[in-house]
Amino acid sequence: MMIFSSLKRFSAMATGDFSKIFSDIRIPVLPQMAVQLLDIMRKPEAHMEEVSQVIESDPGLSSRVLKTVNSALYALPSRVSTISRAVSMLGFKKIENIAISYAVASSVKDPGKKGFNMDAFWMDSLYRALFAREIAIFLDQEPEEAFAGALLQDIALPVLLTSWFDVYKTVYLNWKESGLRLCEIEQEELSWTHAQAGAWVAKQWRLPDMLVVSIGLHTKTVEELAEIGLEHSVPAAVALSSLVFSSHFGEEIKMAPLITQGKKLGIRVRELRSIGEKCDEIFGNMAQCFNIKAADFPGLSEALAEFTMDRDRG
Repeated sequence: MMIFSSLKRFSAMATGDFSKIFSDIRIPVLPQMAVQLLDIMRKPEAHMEEVSQVIESDPGLSSRVLKTVNSALYALPSRVSTISRAVSMLGFKKIENIAISYAVASSVKDPGKKGFNMDAFWMDSLYRALFAREIAIFLDQEPEEAFAGALLQDIALPVLLTSWFDVYKTVYLNWKESGLRLCEIEQEELSWTHAQAGAWVAKQWRLPDMLVVSIGLHTKTVEELAEIGLEHSVPAAVALSSLVFSSHFGEEIKMAPLITQGKKLGIRVRELRSIGEKCDEIFGNMAQCFNIKAADFPGLSEALAEFTMDRDRG
């Protein structure tokens, strides 16, 4: 019960007074299919047939569900060819998060700003989602919620660049040039972060509280999460994933914060490397499922190995 009360409390706190701050922002509208599916899944008496019918009514979502269920993520012994079978095998929770991810990705458009690469944005987001999923499994938390939370953790960025660029431009340019974390610059310049803005957007979309909170807390440290009783939780897995890397601006992979925060969750370097190896192995396959053009980048396991080797030499 404690974690649910914490989620409810933070869900309200994280969204702040953004109704006033963003009074002139146009938030992307989720497809009606997604709204309908979320409404159905919130009903205690939801039936598999009803859920399957809604998914089948949208060819794009149907394709995403079948690609995902047959992907390396689940490594099923035989191929699944029907939506009803996919829903039966995955269950409502996994289907809900696949649908949310698809709906948001199809609704949020490329802001078309110089230096912003939407393919790289989704590539980073997908890799972090895979990483968060494995961390959630390690922490004995719900992996699909961690995957969706990490995939959407930076969703406010293209929204801000599209609808609020005149105000957000200074933050964006400083981020590109300084090498600092985006949330540090935002806090200094705006007194709020894209994490809080993302939580507010997710709240307007009526996404589940766990996703709202995971998005809103993804820039927090383990110590900060511990203060609200969420140090071993889905939001903790998402927060750790935010430290992995960003190919979008060619940021260096900052291994020290990742290793330090991982240790505070009881995750040793060799376990991080093992998780990185799994993410590296299935990333290409998952990128195809999500129609993401995946460029080459240094894998996490390789980067961790090089970092620890250099540290040992020093």
